[in-house]
Amino acid sequence: MIRHERLKPPSHDYPADEWNVIEKGFRPEFLAQMETIMALGNGYLGMRGCPEEGGPNVENGTLINGFYETWPIVYGEEAYGFAKTGQTICNVTDSKIIKLFVDDEPFWLPNANLLSYDRRLNMKSGTLARCGWRLAFSL
Repeated sequence: MIRHERLKPPSHDYPADEWNVIEKGFRPEFLAQMETIMALGNGYLGMRGCPEEGGPNVENGTLINGFYETWPIVYGEEAYGFAKTGQTICNVTDSKIIKLFVDDEPFWLPNANLLSYDRRLNMKSGTLARCGWRLAFSL
């Protein structure tokens, strides 16, 4: 088994809160974990918590309940309780990407010079919001 050194996020970037999961800074090394933690779903539609600009991301996903690929499962012998059909949920077309341009240049989060960054998943209202981020411009 391959072992990797466990990365621990800094506590000042992920402060504790009663109703919110808060991310105070963009850290590419925790991108996959934060996509999973910031995911939203209501039983019919689910979306991974990827940046709205369309990237960077590890696995962008928009999933709809009931939209499956199915196939028959063939066993060497029949037995009671064995599944007859296999299902895999399919990723649908991503409709949440927003293209943002700053001074006619596409905004790309890893290359941005951010002065502040705040993304939070509100568990009480079921919303994911990114607000309060400011860019530093060089003239």
